[in-house]
Amino acid sequence: MLNSKNQIAICLLVFNILILSAAFYIEYILKVLPCSMCLYQRIPYFIATATTACFFIKIINFKKLILILIFLSVLSLAISFYHVGIEQSLFNELGTCKDSLNSGNTKDLLKELNRKGIISCKEVGFKIFGLSLASINFIANMGLILFYWLVLKNEK
Repeated sequence: MLNSKNQIAICLLVFNILILSAAFYIEYILKVLPCSMCLYQRIPYFIATATTACFFIKIINFKKLILILIFLSVLSLAISFYHVGIEQSLFNELGTCKDSLNSGNTKDLLKELNRKGIISCKEVGFKIFGLSLASINFIANMGLILFYWLVLKNEK
């Protein structure tokens, strides 16, 4: 029989895999190209998935897992906050959100634009319930941080 720590870890692993699967579904099936900030927002989920897997192979204990996941969620929260700020014109775009093009004439410039598929971090390419994916990521991480805090509070 599974104990509650294993059940929580399984749910967290499934949650992270579902988030990443949704991102890849939107990118590859729905053909909505991500901007660089969208790609950065995936990194904490990859690390969280790997870290949770480490719990199951007994590399880390449950309390360390939750502490690492809190850190990753705070990092993801900060990235998504910044991304939402870019979308709302509160912050300037990163250099990675804009691509530098070095074409001498319009024909070469058009070819380079078509080849690179430049995506601005300001543009919202996909919405769910009227919210950008960066906004949903922000809300999800707020919920995760609250959940982790409750888990730690009840940790024995």
